[in-house]
Amino acid sequence: MGRTRGVLAAGAAAVMVAVGLAAAPAIAESPPQPGPVPISAATQTLVTLNFTGNGCEGCVIIPRQLIYASDNGGQDVSWNDGFSTKRKVRGDSVTLRVPTESTRGMYFFIDAPESKSGASYDAAPMVVFQYAGYSPGEWVERAQAVKASSGSPCWSGTTEASVSFTVNVRAVKRQGLPGTPGGSRTVRVPLAWVAPTEQAFGGFMNTDRGIVATNGDPGCGGTS
Repeated sequence: MGRTRGVLAAGAAAVMVAVGLAAAPAIAESPPQPGPVPISAATQTLVTLNFTGNGCEGCVIIPRQLIYASDNGGQDVSWNDGFSTKRKVRGDSVTLRVPTESTRGMYFFIDAPESKSGASYDAAPMVVFQYAGYSPGEWVERAQAVKASSGSPCWSGTTEASVSFTVNVRAVKRQGLPGTPGGSRTVRVPLAWVAPTEQAFGGFMNTDRGIVATNGDPGCGGTS
């Protein structure tokens, strides 16, 4: 913004000189008041998940943020309520662009490719960010993951413009959902966890041989 300069009208100066008065110092005009600051587009973060181990080729990754009011000062916070933002894993990686402010309390559903047996698991598996008993930065092996009593799919979030995680994936055989076609057969369910472990934002849930899964919308925050 250019500086405003004080200007004294020539006519007024001539009148003061004519009557023998000393010219008063020029007074700067009041600067214009700033108008409303335009609201820019929400800051976005590019999130890349790189899958190792058995991989998750063809899986669909769905990011979701949900923090219940009881864990957020009386205010529900959510994003991607309709699950419209999703990406299919190609070449063992997937990249999503998400609102930076929504990364706190975000979790990632893994919609595995349809089972060839027709059997299905009774819940939607998610990427685990932290297992109970393990600190952020620790490397968790498969044998340790399957023995963990609980884990959290909740990401503590970031303020960075771009982040990348390595997600270890191991297929675990579980019983199919009874009463559905092929339900009496076993189904391969992805056991997925971030390696090394990341700080979770609460949301610890019981595991099924290391798998954190839900048939609802778990929400994040708190300690359970």
